[in-house]
Amino acid sequence: MKKSQIITLVVLVVVLGLCIAGYFVGKQYFADKEKKEEAAKTTTALKINTSKVTGVAYSYDGKTYTIGKAGAIWTNEDDSKMKLNQMNVGSMISSLKEIKADTVIKNPKDISQYGFTKTKNGVKPETQEIYVKTKDDKYYDIFVGAPNPYNQSAYYVMIKGDNNVYLVDGGFTSEFSKTLNELEQESATANVNQ
Repeated sequence: MKKSQIITLVVLVVVLGLCIAGYFVGKQYFADKEKKEEAAKTTTALKINTSKVTGVAYSYDGKTYTIGKAGAIWTNEDDSKMKLNQMNVGSMISSLKEIKADTVIKNPKDISQYGFTKTKNGVKPETQEIYVKTKDDKYYDIFVGAPNPYNQSAYYVMIKGDNNVYLVDGGFTSEFSKTLNELEQESATANVNQ
């Protein structure tokens, strides 16, 4: 090979290496930029220190269920003999740690279009109400209104004391779409027979 061909080949390899490196650096830059833009779009509707939660009452399918904490154990407040699956209840409580909203509707005049009714006692939600109590005597009342008509897995949510309506992913609402019978721990005999 001639010296000029070797120099050309080396220059081409270097240019190719720079192009490949530039591609990956650019790809990472735009991925980071997209994540930052996405994070900037979301708002935290509610943040709860879930390690301090001592009780939850929630409505589902026309009934209200109440879970309390005795020491480190979650129990059915209406039936102390029922043993609840601690992992499932823990998952339910963890879903409340931070409720993020993709959209915030600030002080809407007509909340009925989002699945809420104003009453003399406050707000009545179309779908569900979740009431949370913590050991430092903080109380949170979460109202779940209508599903978003364009995305059935997202719901409109209001928080007591906040006049805004938030559009949130329905992941946490699905955690509260269970009866306590569904959260009951399977007995040892049921596990042996399976």
